[in-house]
Amino acid sequence: MGVVLIGAQKWSDTNLDVSTFQDGIPIAEISSSEQWAEYYNASTPGWCHYNFDASNSTLYGKLYNWYAVSSSARIAPSTFRIPTDADFTTLVTYLGGQTSAGYKMKNTQYWLTLSRRNSNGSNQSGFKGNPGGYLKSTTAEMWDLGWSSNYWTATTASAAQVISKRLYWSNNDCVSINAPTDMGLSVRLLCTGSCTVGDYNPVGDF
Repeated sequence: MGVVLIGAQKWSDTNLDVSTFQDGIPIAEISSSEQWAEYYNASTPGWCHYNFDASNSTLYGKLYNWYAVSSSARIAPSTFRIPTDADFTTLVTYLGGQTSAGYKMKNTQYWLTLSRRNSNGSNQSGFKGNPGGYLKSTTAEMWDLGWSSNYWTATTASAAQVISKRLYWSNNDCVSINAPTDMGLSVRLLCTGSCTVGDYNPVGDF
């Protein structure tokens, strides 16, 4: 994982790919759609690879359930935290607003397209948003690998929904979507302490 300075904020430049909480306690790997529903119904933290295929995590990181993201055990390493809706708003505003920030956040490769238009971004921000897709509800259907990036925030919209952020292949937007808590999304981190821009190894802070 790297750290990039965007405006006055320091962001991780890859999707989170850890399998333990900050104190070293393992977060359970979920290996089937049935197990995803079981963990959600039991309010148990967990993560999975897209399509339950470990090769997808190399580029896209892991998909986490809401219980892993919101756990008091803290999925973020020391000096980092899960960004709030307000944190993303600061980022998007700095990058020119909702209708243009996405282009500057999307990576320059890996994005697919259904037309002749280029769906890659400029990565002008250094955010390196890769299209890791998402897991849709307790049926654990996998959607949008290559087509969208979807990130949890720490901000709830209701008892059953959390504000998430999406980058999409067909536009330059970074939009807010109220995501049901039974989904599986990617995670980015915000540095709120002392961390150096460049390469960073979160495991070393556990």
